[in-house]
Amino acid sequence: MKLAIRYRWLICLYLIFLLCLVTDMAIAEEGYDHDHGPEPFGLDWSRGWFEPAIHSHLNVRQTPYIHPFITEPAFTRRDLVLNYNYRDVAEQNEHKIEAELEWAFTRRLGMIVEVPYSFVDPHEGSAINGLENVAISPRILLAEYDRFLLAGNLEIETPTTDSDRGLAENETALAPSLSMWADLGHWWTLNTQSGMEYTTKSKQSELFVRTSVIHTLGTPAHNVGHTDQDHMRHGLPPGFLSFIIETDLAVGLSGDEDGNWSAEGLLGLNFGLAENMDLRAAYVFPLSQSQALNNGITCGLIRHF
Repeated sequence: MKLAIRYRWLICLYLIFLLCLVTDMAIAEEGYDHDHGPEPFGLDWSRGWFEPAIHSHLNVRQTPYIHPFITEPAFTRRDLVLNYNYRDVAEQNEHKIEAELEWAFTRRLGMIVEVPYSFVDPHEGSAINGLENVAISPRILLAEYDRFLLAGNLEIETPTTDSDRGLAENETALAPSLSMWADLGHWWTLNTQSGMEYTTKSKQSELFVRTSVIHTLGTPAHNVGHTDQDHMRHGLPPGFLSFIIETDLAVGLSGDEDGNWSAEGLLGLNFGLAENMDLRAAYVFPLSQSQALNNGITCGLIRHF
């Protein structure tokens, strides 16, 4: 029975991917704009709700939008993110394959769907594998300026049939958060995400703060011309390289982890493989003595629609 349900999930993922491809081919017919788009709406709440989504890889100042590894950015595009994660922790080795679909419906409204599949190999005992909790995150772009974006997210994590095997918490969790993106100039950008995760059954809560600093090699004047509209229509030119530094801090507020905290860091690279695809990899390491993590790696692809 569980095996059948697992295959249904995989079929659903495949159908979602096909739907994305079909939508991608229909974008040209529907007038979906990949350009810079209209001027930012600032804090004008009368704009953006029903305006068509704009898939932009650059802001109006020609600064690239680069997706971090851990931090959920304030910008919402139409991307499929595929990741492989390996973590060497105190009592086991963990392998995870994760598919994340980010979809902008309008300039303001978007949705993120995350489906992780884990392989856990404990130092003692038998290995297990299966689906972790599936997450759905509706989001709203709250503020939009030339050099600043602010978005609100509500992640809803629901258990699967494999959750009761110890792969994830076997209960629903809610995680409201705010994401911020800032253009620091000279192709340096700052991403932050802060919020709280709350489990509905065990009543545990946790504060999290994630930060990423990204620098992309090159300058707008030399790499992306203002008149080269055809080249910017689908993404950045191939060959762009970005360096990513991230931190992830979690503090227990109630429940079993009340008062405990953990932190980890990440050093990563993002390479523009093609105009509509990025290749990336990173090394993960602990920043706190209480962290069970020894080290880890992550790598993957981003497909831009």
